[in-house]
Amino acid sequence: MKTSEKNICQSCGMPMKNMTDFGTDRDGSINTEYCHHCYEEGEFTDKGISLEEKMARNIRIAEKLGMSKATASKLARNTLPKLRRWRKSHKTKHVEE
Repeated sequence: MKTSEKNICQSCGMPMKNMTDFGTDRDGSINTEYCHHCYEEGEFTDKGISLEEKMARNIRIAEKLGMSKATASKLARNTLPKLRRWRKSHKTKHVEE
């Protein structure tokens, strides 16, 4: 795993800098691949969401945080498809995980 991958959620791209940013596995241990918004107790919080739906959600959140829609769209489209959760989903509409 590249160092840059260790620092961002492999589902939504959120930077993870503090222990509270990380998700949790089923046994309550810290999961270093996914943030707490995306992954809790060993499951994705948005199970069944498609890559396109996740991008739209990220764009809405970024806009609420003050980012322009154009910048948020470019960031989502350039980042999310490369993240571990979505790499294998290019051929299917919904993620199986």
